[in-house]
Amino acid sequence: MSKGSGAERGLVYCTPVLVSFARNDITLLSEAFNVSVFHFKPKRKWITPFSLLRQFVFLFRKVPSGSIIVCQFAGYHSMLPCLFGRLFRKPVLLVLGGTDCVKFPSIGYGNFARWPLGPITKWSLKLADHLAPVDEHLVESEHTYTSDPRDPLRQGYRGLFPGIRTPYTVIAYGYDPERFRCDVAKEPGSFITAAQMNVPNFHRKGIDLIFEMADRFPQCHFTILGNTPAMRYDRVPSNVELHGFIPYEELPSFYARHRFYLQLSIWEGFPSAPCEAMLCECVPIASPVAALPEIVGDAGFFLEKKDADRLQELIDVALVSDLDALGRKARRRIMDKFPPSERRKFLSLVEEMVRTGRGVKR
Repeated sequence: MSKGSGAERGLVYCTPVLVSFARNDITLLSEAFNVSVFHFKPKRKWITPFSLLRQFVFLFRKVPSGSIIVCQFAGYHSMLPCLFGRLFRKPVLLVLGGTDCVKFPSIGYGNFARWPLGPITKWSLKLADHLAPVDEHLVESEHTYTSDPRDPLRQGYRGLFPGIRTPYTVIAYGYDPERFRCDVAKEPGSFITAAQMNVPNFHRKGIDLIFEMADRFPQCHFTILGNTPAMRYDRVPSNVELHGFIPYEELPSFYARHRFYLQLSIWEGFPSAPCEAMLCECVPIASPVAALPEIVGDAGFFLEKKDADRLQELIDVALVSDLDALGRKARRRIMDKFPPSERRKFLSLVEEMVRTGRGVKR
């Protein structure tokens, strides 16, 4: 699959996902490059070797004539691009998003909690010419939201592996305030979150806490986007509304009519959903992990520890706050800190790497 506007310079882009932020990056890169995209998405684990074989053929055809290789995230799909980059002397840039930088054995989350994915990810990070994490916490941070003894206190790829010294540049995402805005009345006492539902994510994304809050606040309404037919629940509270995957263009209407956005994850990288919801004047209630403190700031509320009683107290305070003012503040924060132009720094980095032929020292 190739995308471009006729640019002569070739760019090889490998990604395991083709969601909004990946598509936006492809569109941005296509302004300056002829982008050839490889979507690495084996439907079953046993198909992974065949996907790698397909990727090998793709890279063999595209890399020699290309100018640079870009990978969205690190993992199985970044192994061959890093090898081909060295073989053909092409710079390799890895965009790091979250799961590729952490290790949470207690919930089976993070590339470094799995074998052989962990060693392959570590090897990719060391072999790449430059890294572009979406938040500084993905490089090194301290995790205190949960305290399972199986999980390292130090997270981020350098927190786990100090020997990884590949140059890096933190580049956040940017969001369109014209697409995401509030043009309808808010439903009082309404909460919303977006999470791809499966058994691990039920706990990692804090849906277990949301179900408990639904029982404790029967007068409120809770909406969850991203439910899947395969997901089975012991019980769904009567004031919880489950929706499947919502088309991107329909998300603003969902966010706009809700008063609060809940992001109670054990870990995130730089989640787009709370940013888009805040543009729709949702007041965020979040865990203080990774980029969320920078996203939310003083425009919402933080649950410092994963604890249902603390969350209940926090919601009690939130419900009697000046929510109109907080909603406007939330929108203004995203507009000021993460405008659409923010991501253009990514294109500038790619162009600089092409000019220098290797990683950019920061």
